Amino acid sequence: MLRRSLFAAIVGGSLVLTACGGGDDTTASTSTVETTEVAPSTAAAPPTTSAPSTTAPAPSTTEETTTTTTTLPPVPRQPLTGEPLADGVEPIDRPALAVKIDNAPGARRNHSGLGVADLVYEEIVEGSITRFAAVFHSRDSETVGPIRSGRSQDVDLLTSLREPLFAWSGGNPGVQDLIASSTFVDLRPGKGDGYYRGPGSVPHNLYNDTATLWEQTPDDHPGAPPEQLPYYRPGGSFGGAPVTGFELTMRGIDVEWDWDAEDGLFMRSQEGGAHVDKIHGPIGATNVVVLGVEYQPSQIDARSPEAQTLGTGPMWVFSEGGVIFGSWSREANDEVFTLTSEAGNPVAMAPGTTWIELAERLETEDPENPGVEIVIAEAD
Repeated sequence: MLRRSLFAAIVGGSLVLTACGGGDDTTASTSTVETTEVAPSTAAAPPTTSAPSTTAPAPSTTEETTTTTTTLPPVPRQPLTGEPLADGVEPIDRPALAVKIDNAPGARRNHSGLGVADLVYEEIVEGSITRFAAVFHSRDSETVGPIRSGRSQDVDLLTSLREPLFAWSGGNPGVQDLIASSTFVDLRPGKGDGYYRGPGSVPHNLYNDTATLWEQTPDDHPGAPPEQLPYYRPGGSFGGAPVTGFELTMRGIDVEWDWDAEDGLFMRSQEGGAHVDKIHGPIGATNVVVLGVEYQPSQIDARSPEAQTLGTGPMWVFSEGGVIFGSWSREANDEVFTLTSEAGNPVAMAPGTTWIELAERLETEDPENPGVEIVIAEAD
């Protein structure tokens, strides 16, 4: 059952989560009369009042049981969206490009590029404001911005992208030193080209474009990023308990995601209005992943909250009009997030664009309370 609390609630009654979500490229089988497979190509079972079984029926006492693990051949696909590639087509050979995009009130009407980013991380910064780390790889945007400063939390969050190009407006000396000692390719103004002042007022009017930023890739760069999230194999499906959307409090900003079955996207709103990319139109995502993380004061600037993205915490994955609840874990910043359902199974989502909400996990003494202010609306 989805955990209900003061901070995690359900609209319209209780909601049961399925226990499956598929793995990625590994199949486990048991040599009895019946075989159970856990693989991303396995369709998820419909929601029931209890978690579905993940093991084959127990063999009789006269049967001998053995277990084997078979590794399926990898599926060639774009690394950040999981979209399968045609035979003979290679992933685009360019690095991940991470751009810090402003979400202050003075910047929102000029958001550009968020609608075509492969991944977007939303992180809490000072006060009641959030900021985006938009990661581009498979698609371009003729305008990206408004571009703002980086934070210490960006290093742990983005290092797994393998030497990403990092477009930002700069930061205090401590953050600049931290970025300089990281694996990022620092493309802030003065080190990177193509910045200009556009719509809006200072400091909410700094822009660039993806083509110009990618042109500044170092000659010895290792190339495309590794996969960051688990996507199911062709022919698979997500499953999960059906929902119409959810609301999320990102400290001082109210965020809402509504499922659009016709387009197969969760559409984003914030502060009561549709979130629109000035260049690319209304913003939607194939998947939305909510990670419950603790925020601690940055050691560089105590006024700046720092998301703790190493460790473990609660997780909600929304895909294909459904949700799976579980936990995330990550041991080192060069590793990707591991997503596990409440039943202990790996979660694999639909190929496509993904937004990752770094939601604040509030302190609670209730072990059944995930401590995240999220309200999920179940489907009829």
